[in-house]
Amino acid sequence: MAGERKGNVAGAIAGMIAIMISLFVFVYIITFVFPIIPPNFSSYVNAIFVAIIIYIILKVVLGVLSKYMYKYMSPARAHPILFIVSILGYFILGVAVMAQLGIDVSSLILGGSIVSVIIGLASQSVLANQFGGILLTIVRPFKIGDHVFINTWQYGGAFPTLFPKFFSTDRIEATGYGGEVIALTINYTTLRLNSGDIVRIPNAIVIQSAIILRKNGVIVQARYEIPKYITYASIAKEIENIVISLKDYDNQFSMYVDETTMNTYILILKARFSTMDPDKKRGEIMLALMDLIEPMKS
Repeated sequence: MAGERKGNVAGAIAGMIAIMISLFVFVYIITFVFPIIPPNFSSYVNAIFVAIIIYIILKVVLGVLSKYMYKYMSPARAHPILFIVSILGYFILGVAVMAQLGIDVSSLILGGSIVSVIIGLASQSVLANQFGGILLTIVRPFKIGDHVFINTWQYGGAFPTLFPKFFSTDRIEATGYGGEVIALTINYTTLRLNSGDIVRIPNAIVIQSAIILRKNGVIVQARYEIPKYITYASIAKEIENIVISLKDYDNQFSMYVDETTMNTYILILKARFSTMDPDKKRGEIMLALMDLIEPMKS
């Protein structure tokens, strides 16, 4: 395998050298042997020749570099490095072409024009995503596999949301996206939402958002309406014992009366579970309360 890889690299280098020699011979023939190109246009021909050579070298370098980087590191780490190398390569290509055309490259660089152009382009939406991807890779506010909620003011309320009913959860998250981080590329952060859908958020949006990390479980809240003739004191301890006996219970429980009607009162209980699916646990709590309360009504 090692010999095969070395052979592939050697073949790519040999092919690149052969193409460079062929182009050099071609330009030499049409410029000096058979002066097809007028002398006034020789600088343009040289600029095209240099651009082609540097472009081929850049493509070969990026191909070899990406092959080895994807083998020894994750795509999330490889993408920013390859992006920086490609930006540097195209910068060198542009400077070399301008030098062949007779432009004073040194004064252009010292004058800060190139830097201003790069900063200006980086502020655009496309490159802003890529610079955002590099920043997320370096700072690492979250990693692959984390459960997060990304509060994005740009997209708030602009997507379908299943709003809870009165006796369901009280928390309405309609200003962002919550789910598991499954990919982080140079342009997008990809989440698997709790609904199972896949959403790709531009990195330029992510770095401007509030990011909530959800680790080591969630707090589940359930509401239940109970007749007043079933007193709170008579069922409080039994409800607590039922909840703490559920699977994945994580040693945090509270319960209180939220409000009352003429004949009933609303009981709210909160419990922490070492799971990332609050809806399932809420359903288990509701079933347990039904099994306890409903027989008492008769």
